[in-house]
Amino acid sequence: MIRHTEIHGVISRLSLLRSICVACLLFLSFVQNGAGHAYSDQERFRKEPPYPDPLLELRLPQIETATLSNDLRLSVLRRQRQPVMQLLLIIGTGESASPENAPGIATFTANMLNRGAVGLSFSKVIESIEAMGGNFTATTYPDYSVFSFSFLEDYLEEALNILSRMILQPAFQRVEMDNVIRTMYFDLVNKNDSPDVIGKRVLRKILFKDHPYSKIAFDETVRRNLDRRGLVDFFKKHYHPNNAEIVLIGDLSLQIAARKVSRYFNTWTSQDVNRNALPPPKPNQELKICLVDLPDAKDARVYIGNTIVLRNPNDYFPLTVLNQVIGGSAHSRLFMNLRESKGYAYWAFSSLEFFKTSALFTISERVRPEVISESIRESLREMQKISTSIVPSHELEQAKSFLIGHFPLEIEDSVNFLDKLSALRAYDLGDTQWRQYYKNLMLINAENVFDVAKNAFFNTPVIVIIGAIQILSERLNDYELNVYDRSGKLQYTINKGALE
Repeated sequence: MIRHTEIHGVISRLSLLRSICVACLLFLSFVQNGAGHAYSDQERFRKEPPYPDPLLELRLPQIETATLSNDLRLSVLRRQRQPVMQLLLIIGTGESASPENAPGIATFTANMLNRGAVGLSFSKVIESIEAMGGNFTATTYPDYSVFSFSFLEDYLEEALNILSRMILQPAFQRVEMDNVIRTMYFDLVNKNDSPDVIGKRVLRKILFKDHPYSKIAFDETVRRNLDRRGLVDFFKKHYHPNNAEIVLIGDLSLQIAARKVSRYFNTWTSQDVNRNALPPPKPNQELKICLVDLPDAKDARVYIGNTIVLRNPNDYFPLTVLNQVIGGSAHSRLFMNLRESKGYAYWAFSSLEFFKTSALFTISERVRPEVISESIRESLREMQKISTSIVPSHELEQAKSFLIGHFPLEIEDSVNFLDKLSALRAYDLGDTQWRQYYKNLMLINAENVFDVAKNAFFNTPVIVIIGAIQILSERLNDYELNVYDRSGKLQYTINKGALE
């Protein structure tokens, strides 16, 4: 027999259950008609970042230029209230001009420039530079060489005096030559275990084979090519005012700078200099996998690259945006795919190096050896994707925003600032990459990027892998493998499927 209180309890529980069901139905209706839209909007926001805010105007000082009576070009970039001045001497000849049988001569010559002059020892040069609160460096690129001299602004006359004596009265003493050769040799030997140095050297030797740019990939064996005769011949052939430019950065006018520079360099005489542009290196047109053995390596370093022929100077900006989309930062496709999504790589980035008529596109990755094949496959897929499909508008705008926002940060660093300025002057790029940098980047659209991408040989790069060959070769059995030594010389080939 069921009691009355039990019936009442059952009815109460049924009522409560019915109330809960009604509440659930109301909630589902709310989600579908109201909150559901908000949730959908949030998901869409996560997948499609908003367009960047308008950027502040970039105001860079104007570069004023004049040519002196001896054909020496002089440029002044006026920066007021700067206690330190910079002086750049740009010689329009780089490592690509070294003799075929003596790569490294251009670098050797540049490194010898501050090693004393007639009546001025190397120790006196160093002492004088330090007294100015200064610093002097020499850097050799494939197409040009740069001497960077910084000092306190009150010492401009002294700096010009020392530099002119280096140029007009070089001593090239035997003892200093031996010191420079020894320094170059040990520096190269010490870098012989660096995967980054090895990878870039081998990649460049393969891509620039039979082209003068291959000389930039020299190793420690360069020591036997360096002698006084080659040094003097190279200096006499290329170090002339009609093959040079002086750039002064500081609080002075072009008129004053011209008067001071002329005072110290007016006896530097012009001569015929071969300044014909080199033909661009031919892009690699067949996929090539290369291995370099580093037996103790715990991971694998991967360098994927190809050369790109510049059809005209306007290719610079779409290529720069393209590089940013693929791998210019930790928000780019390679990093997000290989590290964040797949977990194959510790990092993965891309870079562009520009020459007079070409560019070198390189992907650099640090990868777990057990997924080396999968990492290469994903990298090739990203390269194919950029050359076969239009970049979405939000991704394009994010890349342009990053480049524009990062540019002022780059030139805040004095080394980066001088690097950019020297390339600007060496390649005679005018204002296109200086005060018009923002404008030219903002004009780039998806079609511009696609146009340069489809004309690049992204599907047939050279891939150089640095690591323990015993481990890596087993995981790359689907490819033909070319094994190189650390200097970039081919040792032997492992045929596809040979390790099965």
